[in-house]
Amino acid sequence: MEPQDHTPSTLDMYGSQSALNPVGLGADLTLDLTVAMTIGFGIVFVGVMGIVWLAWRRDRPAGRWWVWSGGIVLPIAAILVLMTASTAILVASTRADDRALVIDVTGHQFWWDIVYDPGGIALRDANELVLPAGRAVTLRLRSNDVIHSFWVPSISGKMDMIPGRVNTLTIRPDTPGRYRGQCAEFCGLSHPRMAFEVVVLAPDDFDRWLVETQGEARDAAKPELLDGKQVFIDYGCAACHEIRGVAEGGRLGPDLTRVGGRAALGAGMWRMNQGNLAGWIADVGDMKPGAQMPSYNHLSGPELRAVSAYLASLK
Repeated sequence: MEPQDHTPSTLDMYGSQSALNPVGLGADLTLDLTVAMTIGFGIVFVGVMGIVWLAWRRDRPAGRWWVWSGGIVLPIAAILVLMTASTAILVASTRADDRALVIDVTGHQFWWDIVYDPGGIALRDANELVLPAGRAVTLRLRSNDVIHSFWVPSISGKMDMIPGRVNTLTIRPDTPGRYRGQCAEFCGLSHPRMAFEVVVLAPDDFDRWLVETQGEARDAAKPELLDGKQVFIDYGCAACHEIRGVAEGGRLGPDLTRVGGRAALGAGMWRMNQGNLAGWIADVGDMKPGAQMPSYNHLSGPELRAVSAYLASLK
């Protein structure tokens, strides 16, 4: 089973993005802490309001013990409990697991570079994170430019991605499905458009996907696709983008080996289809302000149709 086979059934093609619907260990712990905090501080609020009411009913000024208990002891105790619980969750989320699959995720303005490391074999992808259900996965989080923040509300908590530093986040998604992630740190003009999709597969399906994805890009068998492949090469797209077996070494932009198989284009912002690919190539600045890729509006109509058809065929 491959991620592209999970056809969206609603307009929300990127899956669930709700911290109230946890399907992973980190999200479960965060929701438990949220519920406990809500109940605990609800009780504190009721207690404080009760004290205020009693103080208002008294005929004489309250003693100093009201100030010490309500203004100093109670806040300090509440903060200490909160810090202890949140620190325990942070430690559980960052604890390394020697048996975990290791995936490198690098944030760029404004897309996600993803490299899997199964048995020392580097497999590069972009803007779509595929995970096995029920297995621990250690994410090594980096940034290539400014501070970003990795967050998949249904699966894990947030973790900052800081230039020059590697932060680790261990996650364990439990339920197969599609889930939406988002950069949670303002990182520039298109920060709201820096999303990504997480596809959680059953363990056997994930292993099969991992093997199948390690190969080279699909051959361009039709004449139009062959023409599009040549346009990709002739116009220097390989300087930034890699297509395994066609153009190797491009690292400035996303890997396009299976770009047509992704559900979305532009880091989760547009449906993946030939029309949107053509619009992206011709005027990327209109579809995603601040994107580093130049627009290729000088391509002729046949060239644009050919290269967009070729890219859409890569799955």
